[in-house]
This record gives sequence, structure tokens and C-alpha cells, in this order.
Amino acid sequence: MLHKFVVPIALSMLFLLPQKALSHDRHDDLAKGEVGLFYSYESNGEDYIYGIGTGLTLFSDSSSGFAGQLLTTFNQAEVTATDGYIEDYFAWEGIVRLGFFSNISVYGEVGIDLTEALFHDFRYDDDDYYDHHHHNDDIDAFAGVGAGIRLGKFQLTAFSRLREIDSRYWEAEKEHFTGLQFSVNF
Repeated sequence: MLHKFVVPIALSMLFLLPQKALSHDRHDDLAKGEVGLFYSYESNGEDYIYGIGTGLTLFSDSSSGFAGQLLTTFNQAEVTATDGYIEDYFAWEGIVRLGFFSNISVYGEVGIDLTEALFHDFRYDDDDYYDHHHHNDDIDAFAGVGAGIRLGKFQLTAFSRLREIDSRYWEAEKEHFTGLQFSVNF
């Protein structure tokens, strides 16, 4: 049910964020309406996920530093399935972060694969005609925590995520990923 709310917001972000990035000229602490662009890389052994994305600060309390962010990212991934095969896939993810953001940041986050949420019913239509033997394919999701350091417009964040990664025909062997994110904020 959560994806019914995240999907429309993430879609609207794709159109609103470029306009917001051009019109916003604050360079101090995190402020409501602040926009960021980022690159992230996470891995577990030989498995990896990397991507680019953008985020928007939805609300911010300047006295405590508590804020909420909405992010969207396009990822490429290569993971080992439980059957030993290496699977690669593309994911468009929507992420909600809540935490304390300033020169040093600490946050919790949850996210889902918007590609699966939007197109889940259409991904395997052709396969169903030939093969009705498959396992349950839940929408990929994750929960994580992170901490970062901000220097002016730039931020470096380390994070850890527990991920549910599967498809109709395979499931990822590893669920815990750690990584880094580099951001530029406007």
C-alpha cells in the first residue's frame, strides 16, 4: 500500500526537481526545499548496486536539525542468486529518509523498487503463457541507516541497508549491503 503514495510523489519529483534546483540558491545548513544530486555505490562481496539520483528536503526544523527527505534513484545492480547464477537488473527506487541533518547527519530510511511497484503486473506476461512454475515475487524493498559529513554544498555519507531482492524466478543470496553516497546540494 505504501507504494501507492510513494510512486506519484516520485514521479512528480522528476519534473519539479530541475526547476527547484535552478531557483534555489541557499548554501548553508539543510533547509526545506533543498535539492541534492548524488551518486551511490553499495556492495556485499562481489554483489554491487550503483546509481545516480536526486532528493528533496520536504521539511526541516532549524533548531533541532530534524528533517524529512524524499529521494529517487536509478540503479544498476549485479547480485548472486541462491541458485548460484549472477543476475543483473535495473531499478528505479523511491526512498524516504528521516533524521538529523547538519554538518554531521544521522538518519534512517526505507525504500522500494518503483519499477516493480509500477510495472509488476506486466513484467512477466509473455512468460506466463509458457511457464506457470515460479515463486512469489514481492516488490523489492529495503530499510537502512546512514551517517554523513557535510562541507558546504558537498556531502559524503556511509550507509548500511537490509534489502529484499528477488524476481519471479530467482532470489538474491545476500541481503545486507553497505556503501557510500556522494551528494551535491543546491
